[in-house]
Amino acid sequence: MALEQYIQRIDDKLHLLLKKLQQVQAENVLLKEQLQTQEGTLTNQHETIAALENKLHLAKMAGATGQGTPASREDDEEFRKEMRNKINDYIKEIDRCIALLNS
Repeated sequence: MALEQYIQRIDDKLHLLLKKLQQVQAENVLLKEQLQTQEGTLTNQHETIAALENKLHLAKMAGATGQGTPASREDDEEFRKEMRNKINDYIKEIDRCIALLNS
């Protein structure tokens, strides 16, 4: 009888272990779903931040072009440098497009 009891205890422990495995697997599925939701939210927030930063940048540039008054000569100089860089970036992009069209 001791052998049967020993086998029964092993069987009980095995069932308990399988039950815990199912619980952990269910929890894993739930956590994966939550992770996907959070990643989607994070992506949306990053896109929103990028759009708002772009709007802020455009608003600063618009303020420096005369729609607002620049606070100082340093701000005006900074704006000129920024505009030169932006124009240079546009020219480089146009050159790349032309190169692609020619190839």
